[in-house]
Amino acid sequence: MKKLLAVLLIAVMAVSMLAGCSGGGNGGNQGGNKKDDGIIRVWVGEESAEFYQKVCDEYIASHPDFGYKIEVKGMDTGSVAGTITNDPSAAADIYTVAHDNIGKLASTQCAKPITDEALINQVLGDNPESFRNVIYSTLNGKQYLYGVPYISQALFLYYNKALVTEEQAKTFEGLQEAAKAADTKAITVTGDDGFNMCFALLARKVSDKSTTVKIYEGAESVSGGSKGESNCQGDDTVAVVRWLQAYAADPNGFKWASPDGWDADLDKDNKGVLAVIGGAWHYNTAKAALGESNLGITMIPTFKLTAEAVEGLSGVAAGDEFRGGTFADCKCFMINATSATAKYAKEQELILYLSSKEVQNASYLECMNVPAYVGAAEFIKSCYDQGKVTESQYNLAAMQVSMAEWGIPQPFITGSLNAYYYSKNGPQVFRAMIDKTAYPTTGDKVLTETESLDGVRKGLYLIEYIWMHGVTPKEFPASLPAKA
Repeated sequence: MKKLLAVLLIAVMAVSMLAGCSGGGNGGNQGGNKKDDGIIRVWVGEESAEFYQKVCDEYIASHPDFGYKIEVKGMDTGSVAGTITNDPSAAADIYTVAHDNIGKLASTQCAKPITDEALINQVLGDNPESFRNVIYSTLNGKQYLYGVPYISQALFLYYNKALVTEEQAKTFEGLQEAAKAADTKAITVTGDDGFNMCFALLARKVSDKSTTVKIYEGAESVSGGSKGESNCQGDDTVAVVRWLQAYAADPNGFKWASPDGWDADLDKDNKGVLAVIGGAWHYNTAKAALGESNLGITMIPTFKLTAEAVEGLSGVAAGDEFRGGTFADCKCFMINATSATAKYAKEQELILYLSSKEVQNASYLECMNVPAYVGAAEFIKSCYDQGKVTESQYNLAAMQVSMAEWGIPQPFITGSLNAYYYSKNGPQVFRAMIDKTAYPTTGDKVLTETESLDGVRKGLYLIEYIWMHGVTPKEFPASLPAKA
């Protein structure tokens, strides 16, 4: 928090620094190298483009001195960061990305920091601490705010109400019971990447919401700075992995999505699976697969550790109840480093309005974008009470808000941390553990024994080592757990 408050003290320095901050990556220029063509271009999610164009048109009409036209374009926000780093000069002046891309975009000089005091005050005043801690990066060794949150998102559960009762959907055991009756699998995920595996990796004990998992905790986004502290070798994590191994091996338990896609598995006629852990961006697909009347939405379920899962472990016991976890993230507006310098002040003025509570609330009603600000749950509930949204639309937002209490924002405040977590074999090791297949390693020995306690410990050590070093170790410590 101290780092973020420092933003206010040094923001005034940024404008003079920008002109001398030449671009990295593909030649981006922090000072702006595009000509001022009288248009501010904005990229938002494809589902929101029409709404934000209307909002921008209304803003210009009520602010005739704004001085710019505004063009809004819908984009796949999951791939925008890659598009920008490949060619920032071809990207919009203001773009939308998930917050975990901030460090990468700032470090490759594809973004300008936020310097407008009113905007900084709004960001710090409206957003929860969890978001305030992940929207900054560095410029010339100093902390600056780069991302402006305006959408909140978290994983939750979609399920088939025709085959699963509301009570059964609350637990993995209940889903398993329903799946046995329907002769199918209980649950799947939309992918086997590092994001989707967070439902198990970030599972928390229900009694106190505790977990021993740490991912780059306390990391510093300064050149050569600390990667922080990571841990995924705690006995609670070992027990959760062993529980999931058994649940996946059960004929009515967990499955990875089929080659035809998770929505084909979920289809009410196909009956390949009864539930899927997904996000708001999967809503329309899930609704198409099941039909709105059959579409149930709730929190990621709880599960109880079995005696087999806790055998040989301390700190956990059979019957301990856990809830699946999530990355609880925000989507942010950022300013393109190549945008014309003359636009800089007006871009921040526009972002101030587009990220206001007023516009976030309207975006929820028209686009089902969950607001990012503190206290949004009360507004969401009022919309349902007043009949402005359907039950499934209300649950879509309410469950994300509820799941945020069981998760953390993706903590990848630099591009290298993002790559280490997602792209250096960590997710592959996790899937191999669940499938009980050989771990991918760079050592002399291929680890094929992945089911025993020692095998699970080695898999978790591998994952933690990859997080911290970006490669797999050549050998394992004599005893585990051990610092990776």
